[in-house]
Amino acid sequence: MARPLSPEKRSALLESATQAVAELGVQATTASIARRAGVAEGTLFTYFESKEALFQELYLHLKGGLAGAVMPDYPVDADYMQRMQHVFERYVSWGLANPPARFAVARLAGSGQISDDTRSLGMEPFLAVAQMMQDGVRDGVLVRAPISFLSSLIEHIADTTIEHIERHPKDARLQRKLGFRVLWRAITA
Repeated sequence: MARPLSPEKRSALLESATQAVAELGVQATTASIARRAGVAEGTLFTYFESKEALFQELYLHLKGGLAGAVMPDYPVDADYMQRMQHVFERYVSWGLANPPARFAVARLAGSGQISDDTRSLGMEPFLAVAQMMQDGVRDGVLVRAPISFLSSLIEHIADTTIEHIERHPKDARLQRKLGFRVLWRAITA
């Protein structure tokens, strides 16, 4: 009878993969990921059938962590600006608290190795944000642009804000305010 899979080992492999992908992108080897997790390379393939499968799972794991930071208390009934500020502030807080996860998800997203199905699954927790953006474009509050374009702008301005806060932590409050002000001006009609 096969041994049951250990949630701790799976978690250690995902954490190790996060670190490795943050540092090396998709060039990270399964051997280095397994070694960092303290398991044999064969053990990695007990949990993930291939390196590609590991990356799909890692992407979903990281997006789930981001959703867990951004979506609680999302103010569905607030105005567009308040909802966008909620998303921005939560994303910045998550990015500051989880640099390897932020780098890893960005590297995976840009690698060309994440399937469309996986991307769609990763977006599911954020459907309320996507709907808000579509409504904002329709209502003329946000610039008439594809949601993917607006999302990229938001992410890049938030990432720039995070980087400035990391370099100048004493000015964190000011950097957050400035980052959101720039973001709001960039995406509003």
